[in-house]
Amino acid sequence: MIKKATFNNRIFSLLLLLSFVIFVLSQLIVNSILTPLGSKLESLNSEKEYLLEENRIISEEIAKNNSLRVIENLSDKKLKLSKEKVQTFVYIEDSTLVANN
Repeated sequence: MIKKATFNNRIFSLLLLLSFVIFVLSQLIVNSILTPLGSKLESLNSEKEYLLEENRIISEEIAKNNSLRVIENLSDKKLKLSKEKVQTFVYIEDSTLVANN
């Protein structure tokens, strides 16, 4: 009877030890798979933050360049367009002048 109890205790101890070893090995495998993914996720998050900041800066530049004052200045200085120029039309009434196609 004592031998059977010792044998049962020994089997229980071996099963417990085996379960612990399997658990530790599974944790090591999971960690070895997840560690590179965590590094990649971290680098992608930093790239996302950089791109969001760049997008914000570009949006500010677009808003600045699309303001009416900037467009008026560009039209005055670069394209030589302004509101002050007065256009005059001269009508010539001459029956000898003919427009040709």
